[in-house]
Formats: sequence, structure tokens, C-alpha cells
Amino acid sequence: MATKLPIAVAEGGLDSRAAVAFSQALQRPGVSRHVTVHGVQLHYLGWNLEANDKPVVLLVHGFRGHAHWWDGIAPYLAEDYRVIALDLSGMGDSDHRGSYPFQYAAADITGLIEAMELGPVTAIGHSYGGVRLLKACADHPQLFKRLINLDSYIYFPEETPPNDPGKSVRRYYPDLATAMGRYRLVPEQPRFEPAVLEHIARHSLREESEGWCWKFDPLIPAGINHEIPARELLPRVRRPVHVVYAEGSAVISASHARETVALLPFGKGPVVMPDAYHHMMIDQPQELTALLKSLLADGDTT
Repeated sequence: MATKLPIAVAEGGLDSRAAVAFSQALQRPGVSRHVTVHGVQLHYLGWNLEANDKPVVLLVHGFRGHAHWWDGIAPYLAEDYRVIALDLSGMGDSDHRGSYPFQYAAADITGLIEAMELGPVTAIGHSYGGVRLLKACADHPQLFKRLINLDSYIYFPEETPPNDPGKSVRRYYPDLATAMGRYRLVPEQPRFEPAVLEHIARHSLREESEGWCWKFDPLIPAGINHEIPARELLPRVRRPVHVVYAEGSAVISASHARETVALLPFGKGPVVMPDAYHHMMIDQPQELTALLKSLLADGDTT
């Protein structure tokens, strides 16, 4: 059975306490840095980087996302941890690649951990990022202490996969306001906090000579042809994995989450966030922060 956590979120947006917490988090921005991994410059944000005595928490964003998705969460985790949120290659402020090898993002993750001599780390991945963490841990378990996966779809061939964002092309917009007005969540969800969404949208764009465009590379491969089947991947993950899913997710069902836990040698949960949607850091950042702190503290004592 999934564990259900109590929440209190105003319909249509964050309550006042959560809005204040998000505003306060933005007053403690991550330090922007780069590291070269296999000839590719990867960008990351760091909080509490100087605290070498504290354990590392690595944050990995979803498909076509970026490290700033964690800006409302990471400063609070940094009260007890050294926190790093990376941009996978082809996304955020990391380099685009000439080509994207199969499961390239897992190599980004392990390459960054090795280059920065961080391991073993606790890693938290959302959606696409969570699946890449599973692959990274399966290949290099010595680099990981444990994982927390947030609403990550694992490929079961007998299931109908969620809607794929499909191929994209480079689009340019005449000004920032027009570009931000075109920002959409994939999948869409009925509830979000406008300030959080606006912040993420702004960091999804950059200005080039032709105008404003999305930071992600349109050539990033997508679709189930680029996924490893669950029964092949999950038994190879030899570290504890907490599986978390959103009750209102358009990506993960309760049965999917339970089967994922069952196939993991050290699977935990699943834990369900009531009334949350797939992009849980946008509609429930305060509740997600509390959950992650609880799961991290639980792991530190076991």
C-alpha cells in the first residue's frame, strides 16, 4: 500500500505561507558553475557548496527542464546538505551535443559525480530525471548512497505510455513577454502557483540574435525507443530507492508505482502525495520540501 501524506494547499494556487516560503527561497539562489564531463560543459547550481563535511544531495530535473526547477526546494534542503542541481546536456545552460547517444543523460550524471569527486551521493530525480538516475545507479552503484524518484515513468511494454512531447523545432519569439506567454507544462495540470511557473518559464529561455528561444535542444531524443524496459533496468539498481508519485499524476498510476517498487531490489514505498499533480514542485513546493526532508532524514538514520 502507498503511504498517504497530509497536505493543506489552497485550490488554484499556493496558500500564503507557501508563497512566502517560495519568495524566501529565491533570496538564497544557487551558485552557478560549470564542469566539463567527457568534453561537454555541464552547468549546475550549488547551495552550501563549501560545507564539505555535509552529505551531498544531487537534484536532476525532468525532460527539457533545467536546474532552476529546484529553486524553491534546494535552499531548504541546503540547511542540512550540500545541494547540487545539474542541467543535463542539451538542456538549461549546459552544452548542446552534436549527437545524443543512448541514455546519454545517465553518463552526464555519473560523469559529474566523478569529475567533482562527490560520491557516494543521495540523488533525487523528477520524471525523466528519475529514470536517468536509475540507469546511472545501475551502471555505477558505487557513486550512489540512495535514490528518491518523483513521479518517474518507467517503461512497461504492456502499458500505454503517457503522451510524448514529440519532436520539436527551434522557435524564436520577438520579445521575452511573448516567449513566456507560450510556455506550457507537459503534461498540463489544472493547478499551479503562477509565481513558480513564471520563474521556471523565465529560466527556460535565452536571447539569441534571432530573438528569444527555449534553451533545450530540439534534437534531444524522446519516446519509448529511448527507454529501457522496467524488467531489464530495475533489478540492476542495487541501492535503496524511494518511489514517490502524485495522486493526480497524468504519468504515474498507483499500480505502476507499486510494480516499480516490487521490481527494485531495495525499493521503498510507494509514497503518494495527495492532490498533487505531476509537476509537484510547482503546485506543492512546500509539501514536497517537507516530504524530501523526511525521506532524507529517514535514510540518514538507517
